[in-house]
Amino acid sequence: MIIQRVTNVNKRNRRGAMLPLIVVCLPVILAFSAFAVNIAWMQLTRTELRTATDAAARAGSRMLSRTQDPDIARAVAINAASRNTVAGHSLALDSTDIIFGTSAPDRAGAWLFTQQPENTNGLNGVHVTGRRTTGSASGAIPMLFTGFFDHGHFEPVKTAVASHMDRDVMLVLDRSGSMRRRTRGGNRWRNLKRAVTAFLDALASTPQDELVGVATYSSSSTLDENMTLDYARLMTTIDELSVGGATAIGRGIQDGIAGVTDPSFARANAAKTIVVMTDGQHNRRVLPEYVARTAHNTYGITVHTITFSKGADQSHMQLVARKGGGRHWHADDQAELIAVFEEIANNLPTLLTE
Repeated sequence: MIIQRVTNVNKRNRRGAMLPLIVVCLPVILAFSAFAVNIAWMQLTRTELRTATDAAARAGSRMLSRTQDPDIARAVAINAASRNTVAGHSLALDSTDIIFGTSAPDRAGAWLFTQQPENTNGLNGVHVTGRRTTGSASGAIPMLFTGFFDHGHFEPVKTAVASHMDRDVMLVLDRSGSMRRRTRGGNRWRNLKRAVTAFLDALASTPQDELVGVATYSSSSTLDENMTLDYARLMTTIDELSVGGATAIGRGIQDGIAGVTDPSFARANAAKTIVVMTDGQHNRRVLPEYVARTAHNTYGITVHTITFSKGADQSHMQLVARKGGGRHWHADDQAELIAVFEEIANNLPTLLTE
């Protein structure tokens, strides 16, 4: 009996011995847990600040490209930043957070931004500084847990430069037999010609000089017009084409590559883009996704795709755009097709260069 009593006492003593250890360790565990949460919070808000700053730079650069007016571009950049939250609040930019200048690639291909007076002709770069610091428009970011290895707040800063540049563009257009099918606007081929006219009109209104050429495809493909600033000649060439045959999209992209890289017409520092339009499904010769991948990986060309009508193979052309580093659009009717071409014309290309 005595032995049993002693054993019970020892067990109670051992259990009680853990309590001081828990008391000592618990604050340490809580402190490091709070520290880990703060680190994650800091990383999240840095990412949010990067996203907001990039968005402001892109928006400002697009507007600068269209208007060449720094005041309008600055207002658009500030508005774009305000539509993005950082630590739960809209990012507010001061006017001094946005500066303008010129951007150009050096011999190694790295882009260099140089600040210029805002009345300089040919501005093509927007530099945005996103701040969440004490004294900035949005203020510093409070930590979730204070007093654990920190000062109660932190002050991230991110910068971004977005630039627009001259563009060399090849339109690769479908003239297969299905383009004869009737629509409310006459037929698909007429719809396409109106959309191309809108595309060229939009390019004509931008401050850059965009060289544009045309390749068309059916059962085979032809390079119909080398890149030029004479948009009227392009439309005359398209007007003289006839439609009929199968759909060799890959061959069309091959001719597009040849046109946009021809050293007799292409500019060394211009961004190169191919816009591929089809109303149907690829059914002849080389697969277009293979050619688009070569265009992007070997030549640095961006390949965008447009599908027109319900019969177009949207999933395939989405794949082609992904392989070509571009985007895909779909249009069901003439109005939508015109809107797509205008959107592409107004947004080719704005690049984040820093």
